[in-house]
Amino acid sequence: MLFTAVLAALVTLGALGGVAALRGQDDVTRVDAGAPATPQAADHECGDAPCQVVATASVGATQVELLADAQGDNGRLQAGGQVVQTSITQLGARLRGDSLSCAVASVSACLVEAPLNGGRVGELVVQRDGDWHPVAKPYFSDAGVLLLSDVTGTDAPEVVVVQSSPALAEVYALDGGVVGCTKRYSYPAQIRGWPQVRVVASDLRSCS
Repeated sequence: MLFTAVLAALVTLGALGGVAALRGQDDVTRVDAGAPATPQAADHECGDAPCQVVATASVGATQVELLADAQGDNGRLQAGGQVVQTSITQLGARLRGDSLSCAVASVSACLVEAPLNGGRVGELVVQRDGDWHPVAKPYFSDAGVLLLSDVTGTDAPEVVVVQSSPALAEVYALDGGVVGCTKRYSYPAQIRGWPQVRVVASDLRSCS
């Protein structure tokens, strides 16, 4: 399984710490948020310094803020009075203005992502019954494309992860389960909509 190999690599990177440097229009409303880092008024600490607002988005009536220190490290996601600590900054990723995207649906979610090791790494935070919960599963795209899209038409987004070797798009449910993969292409730019990849249910097949 592609993901297993990638996850194993990420865990190894995280353990090494400072040794390594280190979905057209969707059926859900996608909110891509980008904002310059600004001081955070709330009394949250990101590491040894006050948090700054890296990016913002609105999920219905809820304001979502992505927080980090001045270097983009020690990330937090603040939504509706809840604060969820990010995990990708612990792997060496640094948050910036394009690191937050949210999808508003019957089950809403936000994707926190950032460059890492020549690609992009991301993590999911899901809103259920008014509470925000992190999904303890990182996603890594060596092609640098991660996004939220309602692929299966269930009014809940999936996570689309584009890989370059082999060139395909992997689709995951909000609980981290594998939904399916597209066919393999010669290179990622052949995937529909590149780089704003659009995968539909009929594209999916087994990932094996």
